[in-house]
Amino acid sequence: MLNNYFRQIVYAILFLFIVPFYAQTYSIKKLDSLTDKYRIEGNIAKSISLNENALQQYKKSDNKEGIIAAQINLGGLSWFLHEYKQSLKYLEDAENNLRKIKNFTLCAKLYGEYGRNYASLGLLEQSNNNLDWSIIFAKQISERKERERLLYFYYTWKIGNFEELRNTDSLNFYQRKRLELTAQPLTFVYIAEKHLKNKKLDTAEYYLNKAANLAGDFSLYQKSITLFTFGKLYTEKQEYEKALSYYQQSLEISEQLSRKTDIKSAYKVISDTYKHLNNVEKKNEYLEKYSDIKDSIDAAEREALSIPIDKIIKQENEKEKNERIKYFIAISAIIIASVIIVAYIVRKYIKKQKETEEIISETLHETDELKSKLNEAFEELSKLAMTNDPFFLTRFKEVYPEFYETLTSRYPNLTANDIKFSAFLRLNLSTKTIAQYKNISVRTIESRKYRLRKKLDLSSDIDLNKWMMDL
Repeated sequence: MLNNYFRQIVYAILFLFIVPFYAQTYSIKKLDSLTDKYRIEGNIAKSISLNENALQQYKKSDNKEGIIAAQINLGGLSWFLHEYKQSLKYLEDAENNLRKIKNFTLCAKLYGEYGRNYASLGLLEQSNNNLDWSIIFAKQISERKERERLLYFYYTWKIGNFEELRNTDSLNFYQRKRLELTAQPLTFVYIAEKHLKNKKLDTAEYYLNKAANLAGDFSLYQKSITLFTFGKLYTEKQEYEKALSYYQQSLEISEQLSRKTDIKSAYKVISDTYKHLNNVEKKNEYLEKYSDIKDSIDAAEREALSIPIDKIIKQENEKEKNERIKYFIAISAIIIASVIIVAYIVRKYIKKQKETEEIISETLHETDELKSKLNEAFEELSKLAMTNDPFFLTRFKEVYPEFYETLTSRYPNLTANDIKFSAFLRLNLSTKTIAQYKNISVRTIESRKYRLRKKLDLSSDIDLNKWMMDL
């Protein structure tokens, strides 16, 4: 009996020590470290599982910073897998929680992930706005290593945006800012790409070798991009067998990481390479794979695009609502002042009741005029188009809802840029005017018209502008 009692006491003591051990949760720093470790190793599924479990533990312990950190990590991992809708949902949850606390690192990461999502969805201006905030918050981080690590990524993403926007000055500015930080494979790959464009193959190879020497210390993604660019180098040299080998190695890593965009790019160049090698069967095989995965990515983008657009509209509506409140207060003050004046006039000039009623009527009429002004549009569409304002499409959708709904429902394959370009045509802007607004050549606009015409399945004898006006 005594032995059993003693045994129970021992079990109870062990239970007190063992249960907390298994129930413990990771610190945010440890969670981020393991997340990066698994991501660098290419084990995205394990990284996601880690953060999902951590999120549940943080919720049980009401660890608000931990909850936000896990949600941001899951948002980034979902973006990595091109699950943009899921990514934005995690980020919205994190944003709602982040309003309750102050943490520069979490703020920087949140806006950075928003920036990546918006860039992938073609919303480059919104992407840059969010990345600007991420840079502002990252610069407030006291720990130098973490601060520079985050800034390197945010500068890199801004470089990609400005490259897409063909803004050379801003691109070069952020390239210099990134060079001030720790060199990574992507740093040298970017330099090599510039030399490849200028046909300076020896110099490009020199920088790619520098990137390759560093690739082992960084993520598999950076290694994949380095291998891919080696393939482009040997394509330029017309050494197609060698190029194919590098493309295949890059593809293998991209498939391991489930990076659909990189897989798509690899399929395309591999198909082109087989074409150079006169292997028609393989060329068609990879071209078909390219087409299938492109359709999958386009569908994911279309599905997720409504989330940021609705958010932008909501923000604009909030802004307009605040403006209406200000006007309402001003009008209310006018009405109150009018009532006081009228009451004073009524008391003082009771014999002039008729004149007093006319004053009241006139005052109410002026008030109605002021209220009607609240419903006027905040800016004209032509001005938004001319200044390349990011809210152009939002305002256009409000003014021409039937056109927008008809276009997007009939042609669901159109991208956000296609819709925006269609909006310009609906406004009957000339090719020359659009080129001036977008700061690109007339020839580029003509090319976009041609591609859009193909997507809309319109014959060449149809006037595209008139077609848009009649839609």
